[in-house]
Amino acid sequence: MLKIATFNVNSIRSRLHIVIPWLKENKPDILCMQETKVENRKFPEADFHRIGYHVVFSGSKGRNGVAIASLEEPEDVSFGLDSEPKDEDRLIRAKIAGIDVINTYVPQGFKIDSEKYQYKLQWLERLYHYLQKTVDFRSFAVWCGDMNVAPEPIDVHSPDKLKNHVCFHEDARRAYKKILELGFVDVLRKIHPNERIYTFYDYRVKGAIERGLGWRVDAILATPPLAERCVDCYADIKPRLAEKPSDHLPLVAVFDV
Repeated sequence: MLKIATFNVNSIRSRLHIVIPWLKENKPDILCMQETKVENRKFPEADFHRIGYHVVFSGSKGRNGVAIASLEEPEDVSFGLDSEPKDEDRLIRAKIAGIDVINTYVPQGFKIDSEKYQYKLQWLERLYHYLQKTVDFRSFAVWCGDMNVAPEPIDVHSPDKLKNHVCFHEDARRAYKKILELGFVDVLRKIHPNERIYTFYDYRVKGAIERGLGWRVDAILATPPLAERCVDCYADIKPRLAEKPSDHLPLVAVFDV
């Protein structure tokens, strides 16, 4: 069995007390992390090595940042898109255990009428072309990350109320769906087609977990040959209930390979 997880850690140095014990307990083969919020020279690499994980990363101080921890040593590591700006702190890619692993932190977008939202839509379009050119959909590949898009009404707690939010607006959803239509399979929906499962509970919403006010903006997307081998996919609420948590949950997929 191969276990792949994705987790927006919302500052790796602030969340080490959660991430390292979670890795030791759950033992995923691959963990994709987003929003590490630390420049490379200060990434806590030794903490991962100490528990038997290799780790590759690309980050900036106080914002963005992506990393992949893995039990097997990663090969062919690359950073960023193939167009400018490359945004090396938003995309990291590696070959691990024979699988092409792509980890992204998609721009959030701020507000519908802002330049940042237009940048998000442009970024998704650039990602579409990058993946179209570089992913072999006949092989084992997985695209993980914080997509900052809830693709369907079932993925948000109040779809009517949130229709103009940058993470649920029809234009962002359309751009994201276009990428999926290249051939990616959303493995959570393969396993749980009709279940409301959230991966994000906003700190600012009082009682968000108890009231079920969540979002699913994190995803594990596999090429068809790998998706066929997915036997389980779930979000782990425990880290979100810990002291000083990230606002996201780890999402985990298990493959019989």
